Amino acid sequence: MAKFEQHVTIDAPMDRVWAMMTNPATWSQWFPNVDSISGLSAVEDGATFQWQDGNDSGSASIVEVDHERGLIKVVTTEDGKQTTHTFDLDKAGGFFGFGGNDTRLSYKREYDAAGGFLGEFVAGGNPADSLQVKRAVEKIKNLAQG
Repeated sequence: MAKFEQHVTIDAPMDRVWAMMTNPATWSQWFPNVDSISGLSAVEDGATFQWQDGNDSGSASIVEVDHERGLIKVVTTEDGKQTTHTFDLDKAGGFFGFGGNDTRLSYKREYDAAGGFLGEFVAGGNPADSLQVKRAVEKIKNLAQG
């Protein structure tokens, strides 16, 4: 499985970041490789939606939302290919996360690459996917920090 992961510290309280990420109206502004989203009325387990990115389109389902942990896991599908997007929030700053007012966001993108082990090795070094993951966390950071 090809995996790409990026972390960023956001200068905003975790509650503010979580509220933005669980607001369906903001998803087209930060969700990776998406220009528009339709059919998403609530960010909850089992919710489904359609997405579009230029001429590309597909469907997606939210497979896990954990409000206590600050976790959202989404599976997108395009032409039969599934990609798992996992967004995980933690408090940051202060002393071991206590007393701090920052948020640490981790975003992991995973998919099965064609070609078995060799395909996964090649995909693992794909700069386009790495850049898309980096752009996604930067978009979330910029939106949350206002």
